[in-house]
Amino acid sequence: MLGISHLLISGTATSLLLGTANPAVIAVGAIAGLLPDIDVSTSPAGRVLPWVSAFFESRMPHRSCTHSLVASAAIAIVGYGVALFHPQFINLVHALSIGYFFGWFSDVFTRGGVEMFWPSPVRCVCPGNRNLRLRTGSNAEYFVLIILIAIALAVFSINSSGGLLTQFNRLIAAPSGVQKLYNESGSTHLIMANRRHSVGG
Repeated sequence: MLGISHLLISGTATSLLLGTANPAVIAVGAIAGLLPDIDVSTSPAGRVLPWVSAFFESRMPHRSCTHSLVASAAIAIVGYGVALFHPQFINLVHALSIGYFFGWFSDVFTRGGVEMFWPSPVRCVCPGNRNLRLRTGSNAEYFVLIILIAIALAVFSINSSGGLLTQFNRLIAAPSGVQKLYNESGSTHLIMANRRHSVGG
């Protein structure tokens, strides 16, 4: 997949799963989506960290170790280990873990697939029909890219307005939603309620 595809997928997944519109958190998640491709020297991550890229590229095939559950677990262990001593970074660690996972998992839908269960060399691919899988830089990927941009904008807009749950509660005017909104924003915002009158009996 193209780098921009990884950025959009990981950034959108981070925003959606964490329910945030914080640009710093989303940026960490998006950039983390590029890290699995550090096993190739021509990738954005490979160009930034060429010595790390050279280590992986000379020892392992593309989309093997760095595109696996083992790699995601290692990133999470290191990240949450740091967060134990610096809890103020917890949201960034969440973003790092989510972004990294979606960065390599999206490659499951490409023709080459990934070694998800590395060190097992078995490649995981989806769908089963090779002709339906994405090819990097193909028209199909650009079509998916347009859809991803629309989804990313929608998710960011929803999270900027309080998140999916808040929007749903506003839509149905649920008392629990009103109470949650008041508890979260009552001390900093003026909240006004309109009373609706019904006509007839």
